[in-house]
Amino acid sequence: MLLENRGRNLYYDVQGKGEKTLLFVHGWMGSSSVWREQVSYFSKNYRVVTFDLTGFGLSDKPDDIDYTPDVWFEDIDAIISHLNIDKPILIGWSMGGAIGIGYTVTRPAVLSKLVLVSTTPMLVAPNEVFEYALPPEVGEQISSALQSDFSEGARSLVDKMFPEPESDSLKTFVHSITQQTTASIAIDSVINAGSADLRPLLNQIKIPCLILHGEADEVCAIGTAQYLFKTLPDAKIDTFKEKGHCPFLTDAQAFNEALASFIWA
Repeated sequence: MLLENRGRNLYYDVQGKGEKTLLFVHGWMGSSSVWREQVSYFSKNYRVVTFDLTGFGLSDKPDDIDYTPDVWFEDIDAIISHLNIDKPILIGWSMGGAIGIGYTVTRPAVLSKLVLVSTTPMLVAPNEVFEYALPPEVGEQISSALQSDFSEGARSLVDKMFPEPESDSLKTFVHSITQQTTASIAIDSVINAGSADLRPLLNQIKIPCLILHGEADEVCAIGTAQYLFKTLPDAKIDTFKEKGHCPFLTDAQAFNEALASFIWA
């Protein structure tokens, strides 16, 4: 389904019914399709809402805007307003989790709970600034690779997302999703969102939070999850042994069970 928001079309989907609404937000170069294992599981008991952020998936990709978190905050506002959602639980993966942090702080009365999946409060920074961030030279390498050959650059990034053996089919699936955006949008997004320092915002989040993180994550190191757990005022944490950046795909059963427990808590 398409929702017109500020002259742009936003793709969204709603499955299931229930008293609680789960709002899933995908990550950088992702789309709502990454949540396929969660939609089928949680729509049996809940209203499950997925959507594609502006610039990604099946949503519009205007070339006359700056891809900043404010654009994606407005996407979430539009979805919540259009579907008349009251106090959703927001589940954000990677950049989607970072968006969730900013959204919760700027709109403190909207959400009931926040789930941060494979999320870091600062993606790129020198070690002396944030020891768990990617070094600036790695960020530059990723951007250069995307500019040089977008498909191959995205493939290299996807390879880092899946350190698990026998994950080739998932790599192919996620790589196909990355190709729904453009190199310019991807780079603009990561420059604006990846360099942001969200650490000062964390103690302002008063709603319950759950941190879900793969212990073998090569994109957002496990140390970021431990940092979030220690810094957020009301947080729980579950980690997944030998899993990388996408535990919701590579360990879907354990992931869904951990999320379900938090929803009911």
